[in-house]
Amino acid sequence: MTTALALETETVAFLDRACADPALEREWVDLLSQLEYVGFRKITKAIRYDQVSLESLRHASEEASHAFLMKQAAEKMGLPERSWKDNPFSQAGWGYFQGLDRGVEAKIADPARCYPLVSVAVERRVLALYPAYLERTKNPDVRRAVTRILAQEKKHAALFDERDLPAEEVELACRLEEKLWVEMIRAISAR
Repeated sequence: MTTALALETETVAFLDRACADPALEREWVDLLSQLEYVGFRKITKAIRYDQVSLESLRHASEEASHAFLMKQAAEKMGLPERSWKDNPFSQAGWGYFQGLDRGVEAKIADPARCYPLVSVAVERRVLALYPAYLERTKNPDVRRAVTRILAQEKKHAALFDERDLPAEEVELACRLEEKLWVEMIRAISAR
């Protein structure tokens, strides 16, 4: 089971600020949609066609659904049919995920463990971030989306049991994720 993560001061401060500013929250929700989409892409790229299981298909479809739910909420908040490339936070989001993927790949000897290690680190993030965000947001569309996403994410965490991975590699992936996340939050906070 995935270990809980304590949110960093920068993340909590950003959530408080975003939830107090509808324009900022709209961009944040759009970024979360993008990050969920990247999670979907990661699954489809990491699992070879001859290794696809019902569970991996479910996980991929749920990640695509999460991207849809957040994008739908962002559009209801005033971003109709806008591309992620037009989000001022987009580059920071891509950098976060690419840095995590590449950083784990560079440090792990067995490439087959990269996908589950990145997934464990991201699931830890989601399971700490979304409840904290849900606690703060007043937007009913966001609240519905995040509630639905959290129900599924709790099941996803069980897909990547940390006990099946070398503890030092899990720790490495999680430390890297935290560093990159804080860098992303600082970058978007500066905008």
